[in-house]
Amino acid sequence: MDGTSPNKLKVAYLGPMASYSHQAALACFDNEEYLLEAQSQIKDAFAAVQAANGSDFAVVPFENSTYGTVVFTLDQFVDQESKYPDLLVCGELYLPVHHCLVGHASKRRSANLSQEHVWDDDNQMQANCNPKRSSTLMKGLQHVSMIYSHPAAFGQCEQFLSLYLKGVRKQEVSSTSRAAEMVAEEGPGSRSAAISSSLAADIHGLQLLAESIQDQDDNSTRFFVLKNGKSNPRGLAPSPRQPSNTNGDKWKTLVSFTLPQQPSGTLAEVLQIFKNHGLNLTSINSRPSLEHTWHYVFLIEVQGRRDEADGGAMNQALKELDTKTKGWKWLGSWRDRSPT
Repeated sequence: MDGTSPNKLKVAYLGPMASYSHQAALACFDNEEYLLEAQSQIKDAFAAVQAANGSDFAVVPFENSTYGTVVFTLDQFVDQESKYPDLLVCGELYLPVHHCLVGHASKRRSANLSQEHVWDDDNQMQANCNPKRSSTLMKGLQHVSMIYSHPAAFGQCEQFLSLYLKGVRKQEVSSTSRAAEMVAEEGPGSRSAAISSSLAADIHGLQLLAESIQDQDDNSTRFFVLKNGKSNPRGLAPSPRQPSNTNGDKWKTLVSFTLPQQPSGTLAEVLQIFKNHGLNLTSINSRPSLEHTWHYVFLIEVQGRRDEADGGAMNQALKELDTKTKGWKWLGSWRDRSPT
């Protein structure tokens, strides 16, 4: 079958090609069996799955081990305008993220940096930037006057940027691969660079000016796989095709809820419900509800799954939310694939 076959299931991802979301999608979905479709923004990936005759799945970044939760994704789950009533999380993937500074190397090398300088554990520059990094290849950077990247990538590379590109202008764009694409469009002689993957640099014909510039060597991003629970009620994301640690048959569940303004202490009482049923909370996030000032939507991740039958600890806990919350929404259950 060719890439336009109507028989292929469609997978939306934050593009363009070579983005980390694209790499996560490739790890989950075989390109021979699925049609991968790039989206310009995270909200477009959500919309693609919600739309009638739209995508069957979407792959979106949810949190990074260094930078924390991706607020653009959180805001889509909060969904104040009820644009995505049928979307559910059905899978997750943990992807190692190694950022590079990519661009067009200057013809004139910096007097302070050799053309190819290798940092090692005994080098003072290495110690100042990140003692945990074993080696990094770097080329002269004095010509760089603008850096493009996604906000999360900037946050994950703060030490390198502060030490070697302090004061250089930064422009946030929709994805790291789009950043590389923009630098490539400027052509040879450009004084711009991008923070992206080495794959994006290769695709767009850019040079690696510095490798592994992320603050933490073990930097990784967790991606969620989304489905439309109404049109695809039983569809689960396939297991990642790359080697992946899993926690057996353990599951996770995502729930959002809002609280009445009074009385105080209600949030603690809501969390206590899950404890009473022996369910462990693994994360909690909040975003402004926009209903009124200082009112929030809370999103919690709980170990366990919602069952189709009435029984089960998760089902009982969710029923009790009616007694404490102003409103709540189940956002999906999926197999736990966190590294062990």
